[in-house]
Amino acid sequence: MPGRSSLYRRREPLGAVVERLDRAALRAELEGLGASGRAAELLDGAAASTLAAGPVQSQLSAALLGGYLERIGRPLSGLSREAGMLAGGEGYAAHLAVEADPLAYGAKDVPVLGSLPPIRRGRPPADLLTRAVRATRKGFEHIRAVDDDVWSGLVSCATYRVHEAAGEGGPFAAPVVVDALVRLGWVLRQVDIHYGQAPPGGS
Repeated sequence: MPGRSSLYRRREPLGAVVERLDRAALRAELEGLGASGRAAELLDGAAASTLAAGPVQSQLSAALLGGYLERIGRPLSGLSREAGMLAGGEGYAAHLAVEADPLAYGAKDVPVLGSLPPIRRGRPPADLLTRAVRATRKGFEHIRAVDDDVWSGLVSCATYRVHEAAGEGGPFAAPVVVDALVRLGWVLRQVDIHYGQAPPGGS
């Protein structure tokens, strides 16, 4: 299930999938998840609307996501920077939506990271990206807010969007890769909360 998969545990070479996730396949996946699939579709729609309105990430979190994409760019040759930013943005915007109305997506509350060090001399810790990536691995379910099936549906929606953006010819990033980036976007929203960061021009 996408919500339980992890890019970091895969031993096979990373790259692109051959098959594109089309709308019919996405619809079948969401319907198979029942009420959780409907919540995931609602969450995806809220995230997409937020992203369409303008930048949502702070300069800090956008730079961290961009830095991570540069780090994994070679083994993930099937994933463009634009697609990676899209997937990460989906996770970030989904967190914003759950913050605004947790019950709409089956969440009771929105747990946040409690292990980030304070800013010193006006700067976050030098290993902040490493800390953020680590938070997407073991224990992520404790800060994810939504349940397994809602997260699975959200990742499927994000995979569909990434594949659509790739065009007819692809290549198409594997869902496990999209999952990892949506997770990172989710965590980066928590980084921004912790450090009081806002998007350019935001409050």
